[in-house]
Amino acid sequence: MLCIYFFGTFALSQAQRPADLSTPGQIVDVTCASDATQSYALYLPSTYTSAKRWPVIYFFDPGGRGQRPLELYKNIAETYGFILAGSNNSRNFSSDQGKAVNAIWQDTHARLGIDEHRSYASGFSGGARVAGAMALSGPGGQVAGVIAHGAGYPSNRTSKDDLPYFFAVGDQDFNWPEVINIRREREEQGSPYRVRVYSGRHQWAPAAVMEEAVQYMNLKAMQAGNLTADQAFLDRLMDTTRKEAVDAESRKDSIAQLTAYRALVSDFGGLRDVKEATQKLTALQQSPALKAALKSEREQVSDQLKLEQEISQKIASVADNSVADVTALRLDIRQQMGALQDQAKHSKNEQKRLISGRVFSGVFVGAMEDGQQQLAARHFEKAEAYFDLMRQVSDDPWPVLLLADTHAAAGNRKLAIKDLQEAVRRGLKDRAVIESDSQLQGLKSEPDFQKLVAGVEGES
Repeated sequence: MLCIYFFGTFALSQAQRPADLSTPGQIVDVTCASDATQSYALYLPSTYTSAKRWPVIYFFDPGGRGQRPLELYKNIAETYGFILAGSNNSRNFSSDQGKAVNAIWQDTHARLGIDEHRSYASGFSGGARVAGAMALSGPGGQVAGVIAHGAGYPSNRTSKDDLPYFFAVGDQDFNWPEVINIRREREEQGSPYRVRVYSGRHQWAPAAVMEEAVQYMNLKAMQAGNLTADQAFLDRLMDTTRKEAVDAESRKDSIAQLTAYRALVSDFGGLRDVKEATQKLTALQQSPALKAALKSEREQVSDQLKLEQEISQKIASVADNSVADVTALRLDIRQQMGALQDQAKHSKNEQKRLISGRVFSGVFVGAMEDGQQQLAARHFEKAEAYFDLMRQVSDDPWPVLLLADTHAAAGNRKLAIKDLQEAVRRGLKDRAVIESDSQLQGLKSEPDFQKLVAGVEGES
């Protein structure tokens, strides 16, 4: 369970303030004044001045790439006047998530002019859960909202919350079922939310979706009285949302209608007259069309999770060596995964294509994470079984890189370097990924390792 606590901020002397904070409009890396092991990427709007209080979004990438979301969303920050800060230390499987969160919170609040009512947390995949934990673990109201990309709640959420929550998920994302279930739960509970499903995989959401998330948070801030109501902004967004509702109705897309009418009622209430939208939402909720669409969604969720569980259990049996004929089971898994890939690419049924793609990705990522847990526990044979099987069903360099980690940790340097060479052939092009890998530090004196690293580009 991830527990995060916020500590008081501290004053910095002029000598402690790095010069790069005086260059708004650029992404810079900042080392935390109280802990030099912690750092974050920072973007200040070009109009930033310390005389004003600014909203801030804290970002958490599963790989600790603090600059990645800032590069994607800096234009949005410029348009809407937001500070962006992305942790370089928070990453999946880290034991110091709380330390990373506290460090970035303390340092930004000590250095910058931040609006105490408009601090937000955002993250992708495991980082989305860190963002949620940041909001739910701290004092109420300290984090005003969460923007979750490609994942749902943190493990420490145990009860209903009233936090504005924006979920962005691709229709090909293996975590799609989780987000769909959360939408149903928050709808039933009356908790504030917005879910945007877009065409895409497991990823940081496209900029247009992130802009919608920022607009949503601004609406909720206006409702709460923490941001002056901008009448032109409200008129524009309400008109856009009404058009979305009309378009969804013309396409007979009941779930898109639900999204639009729920937004009109819940996000504009108290700011605009929503009587007509409320009536339409009530009628829609009682309609056979919406009930049928929601039933179809539930069936898709069930089909995906059932198939994922079936294949994942087989993979675990291979890793545990708990079946009589491991070779036959390996072949069965490869055939099932191959069939899923084929259906995801070629099936004429869109629903089947999406489910097949999500199942493949979900099984693949789940097996990789199980392997990482075995590696962390130094169960090298089990870790190798997971990674080697995923190497056989995918051309992705990730399984081979983790095989290199496993073999290096087990003391087999020659095999680890061979794995790294294969990872590079598969498309690993970021030298920093190899150089910063803690499991590979013991290979740095090897001539073959040095030659390999020298031939890899600096960035992917």
